[in-house]
Amino acid sequence: MSRNVPRLSEAQWFGLRFFAILGAFSVLAWVISLPQQLGLAQRGLAEAATWLAHLTGGTSRVYEDQIQVAALAIHINHECTGVYVLIILCTFLLAYPARWSARMSGLLIGIVALTVINVVRLSFLVRVAELQPALFSYFHEYVWQGVFLVLVIAYAMSWVEHST
Repeated sequence: MSRNVPRLSEAQWFGLRFFAILGAFSVLAWVISLPQQLGLAQRGLAEAATWLAHLTGGTSRVYEDQIQVAALAIHINHECTGVYVLIILCTFLLAYPARWSARMSGLLIGIVALTVINVVRLSFLVRVAELQPALFSYFHEYVWQGVFLVLVIAYAMSWVEHST
């Protein structure tokens, strides 16, 4: 006796792959204590953001992973690296049913682009902290969170259109 077992749709397979890969990334991040491994990235972002802020007239100073402006010290912690946004993007691109060459080029372009945008974001926040310190939290917590969300979704949608 044979039962009719419903087959999963392509969208359901994508969802399963997405959550399996995200689970694997999460376990790996926990095993290697990811936040403690990002010191070099934090210092590099602090340096790059301060350099870019100086190009626009900034006077901030960087010490390790801290950017000192007149009004406050900005600590570039592990969350500021954008690593979690990159993990979500990588998970999406790896789970999506596309050619491996398209996935790899999508990963390379996406990681580079989002990292550059993150440096611009941090530089912008440094300038806001220098010029209008009262607005720093608003731009940090709301504006740039939304911008990053939209950029990741827009990039993923654009990649899907061009990869299939």
